[in-house]
Amino acid sequence: MTKNRTATLSVASLLLAAGAVGAGGLPAVADSAPSGAKETRAAAGTSQSQEARAFCSGPGVGIYRDSGNRRYKGRFTSIDTESIRDKKARAYAEDIAKGDKVQVQRSIKPFKMKNHVQHPSTKYIKQKKGGYKSCSKTANWFDANVRDWMVTKTVKLQIGGNKSYAVRSCVFPVSGGKGCTKWFVDHK
Repeated sequence: MTKNRTATLSVASLLLAAGAVGAGGLPAVADSAPSGAKETRAAAGTSQSQEARAFCSGPGVGIYRDSGNRRYKGRFTSIDTESIRDKKARAYAEDIAKGDKVQVQRSIKPFKMKNHVQHPSTKYIKQKKGGYKSCSKTANWFDANVRDWMVTKTVKLQIGGNKSYAVRSCVFPVSGGKGCTKWFVDHK
């Protein structure tokens, strides 16, 4: 009887640990209101949460490359763009503490792609490209103490007709402040 109870407890412990791993990798939450722009209204019949889900699109399975990074208050953040299809971007952070937040920010309007990477200013994005929206993830205990990294859901990077959105990654330490990478507009 003791042997079976130990086996049952071991299996239950493994299931709980697996659940914690799954919960630690839950998708990010979106900030649906554009930043630096007039507030836009959701289309008729859609809620802000539906709009946020449409903006933040899934877990971002694929092969990604670091397209710009920054260290801020001991945290590391990078804007990761998809390598093969070039359709998605996400924010990555490591050396984090519980309560830290990472955000992938994306311009509302796309840029025409050129033969070189572009790094527009935040002022230009706010004034000429309608501002930007964000997709966020806040570090839970598992992210901070076991993995020591986290990643957001993805946002659309490129659209047809040689157009790409500007994207960047920002980390917000729980102690305050904000550190962001340069804006990145993909090239042809």
